[in-house]
Amino acid sequence: MKNTGKVTGKEVVQVYVSAPTNLADKPSEELRAFAKTKALKPGKSEKLKFTLKAKDLASFIDEQSAWITEKGTYTVKIGASSLDIQLTDDFSVAKDITVEKVNNVFDLDAKMETLKN
Repeated sequence: MKNTGKVTGKEVVQVYVSAPTNLADKPSEELRAFAKTKALKPGKSEKLKFTLKAKDLASFIDEQSAWITEKGTYTVKIGASSLDIQLTDDFSVAKDITVEKVNNVFDLDAKMETLKN
């Protein structure tokens, strides 16, 4: 991020991700990371590094009782806001990744008996 202005300032950098929607219905893009630069004098720049892990991309899939990162193409958009995107790139995930399997503690399809005093 480079300060192209005439005064010292800070900038918030936001990382948005668009994901495949084969297993889960998702928004067109989601904020997945952000950071603020240090105070930058005019003409000075700072590199910010972001690492996205499979868990950062996962959605909960009810039928599998698990957090899954779907296979497919993801688009990363980086900018000062969702309306000020300055860098876009794609990457692919070759196969579904089960990030975390959970127990189905309360099966909503199970019959329940009424509790009585």
